Amino acid sequence: MIPAKILVVDDEIELERLIKQRFRKKILAKELDFIFVPNGIEALEQLKNEQAIDMVLTDINMPGMDGLTLLNKMTDIDQNLKAVIVSAYGDLPNIRTAMNRGAFDFITKPIDFQDLAITIDKTLEFVHRNKEQREQLQKALDQLRYQAFYDQLTCLPNQNLLLGRIRQCLEWSKQRLSRFAILFISLECFKAVKYGLGHTFSDRVLIEVAHRVENCVKPIDTVARVGGDEFVVLLSDIKNFEEVLEKAAVIEEALKQPFKVNGSLICSNNYIGMVYSNINYEKPEDFLRAADMAMHYAKKSHQITPVLFDVSMQAKTLDRLQLEADLQEALEKQQFFVKYQPILCLETGKVVSFEALVRWHHPKRGIVSPVDFIPLAEETGIIIPLGKWVLSEACQQLKYWLEQFKNYPPMTISVNLSGMQLADPNFLDDVDHILESLSLKGSSLKLEITESILVEKAQENKDLMTQLKKRNIELSIDDFGTGYSSLAYLQTFPIDTLKIDRSFISRLTEKDKNLDITQTIITLAHSLDLDVISEGVETEEQLDILRSLQCEYGQGYLFSPPLHPQDIPKFLAEH
Repeated sequence: MIPAKILVVDDEIELERLIKQRFRKKILAKELDFIFVPNGIEALEQLKNEQAIDMVLTDINMPGMDGLTLLNKMTDIDQNLKAVIVSAYGDLPNIRTAMNRGAFDFITKPIDFQDLAITIDKTLEFVHRNKEQREQLQKALDQLRYQAFYDQLTCLPNQNLLLGRIRQCLEWSKQRLSRFAILFISLECFKAVKYGLGHTFSDRVLIEVAHRVENCVKPIDTVARVGGDEFVVLLSDIKNFEEVLEKAAVIEEALKQPFKVNGSLICSNNYIGMVYSNINYEKPEDFLRAADMAMHYAKKSHQITPVLFDVSMQAKTLDRLQLEADLQEALEKQQFFVKYQPILCLETGKVVSFEALVRWHHPKRGIVSPVDFIPLAEETGIIIPLGKWVLSEACQQLKYWLEQFKNYPPMTISVNLSGMQLADPNFLDDVDHILESLSLKGSSLKLEITESILVEKAQENKDLMTQLKKRNIELSIDDFGTGYSSLAYLQTFPIDTLKIDRSFISRLTEKDKNLDITQTIITLAHSLDLDVISEGVETEEQLDILRSLQCEYGQGYLFSPPLHPQDIPKFLAEH
């Protein structure tokens, strides 16, 4: 047990004897420990040297420094220290002065030791309770500080702390010409693990990544987690850029090793963006943004080797931001239009369907490629109103063709869907409203979905697709063979058609290995009672091979490019 330490400041030697006699049992029991000094000067020295004083008993009238002056001086040493005045000068002015200077209580001499014992107990109780509150408050502040500067999952520094350390590196680079670099890392496998296996397993992957990266760097370096699957390494006090490349290679190799997740080994590509301290930036945020930009360039080009930032990337990013702003206005200003590419029966040569393909006519840039604006529309959420507009426009066009070409075999319209549209709670209501307003049957509509969309939120998507099938809407897997290509979802989801990606068809010859792949896909589809559409058919040789493989349908420039609506009647008349 640690005794409570009480500093007694009084020049009366007899008082020391009386206190020791009165509190002898508590002193022997190590409940109280009294320290005696004769004046305020020695009391201050004692307070400076002895950090564990719990309270002070002080007289007023003493040589060297009186007790009231001592009260003022004490707050400079410890604002939380409590003092009780013990004095024969118990008149009202002295009591008021003592209280104004922070005295906790006032006892008059001659001392009633029973009253003194009660006052000591009361004061110590207050001091200890106040100390506990301060400790709890400090603990809460420490926790808030930790949450503000550290990632809760990996215990790594977060972006706030990282920016502070980049700022330090900037100061060092100016003072002692020290160099630094930033590596921005993103994991490709993270979303697949999170959506496929759940948060528990994806969290384990992130923790393992944190450990691996930390083991690759020096103690003076900083590893931080700045996003869901994004990590940053700040390399401090480096010699040259070759050292940066070497460290990036070490980290890249460490992350290439498979992750053991739920009994399986998961391999992942990782994208690394780099920025070196020789660029002319002055703010930590600019360096971090530059490294992030370089990482996104690596990801966009699927470049698994680290990409170094250069200023031209910033110009391209500003251009992209402008395109994003223009995209916000494009739907409102009716800059989008739809072209339609025919899908033909390979056996009869008849048109069975059209795929609706949205295009953007920018007032200054001209025709903007869907490759550029569709991903941007998905990132910004514009894909939801844009997708609804395309679906409505395509269904209206189909309604017109069905009325104009009544003698032609029944046709359908194919419309591409994004994952965000499937997640939109109003999606089914929008589909119902469009079909009902045009008196179209659900069987007139085919919705095309990519493989990756099915894997993300598989159960929710399965439920939605079941609802679509109840409406007799057909479902097609677009770009088959370029994604997960899992038998599991082919058997689980209510799918009608597989569309073989054009990358296989474009190289399709009798001697090419794509022939075997294409044949395998067609055989697989037929075994599951699915139709097959081959995209990108451009030559007679490809057509002959697809017919020999019993592929039902095809689309591509051999038959027709995407057409404006006004060109469709002529095309149908020719076919």
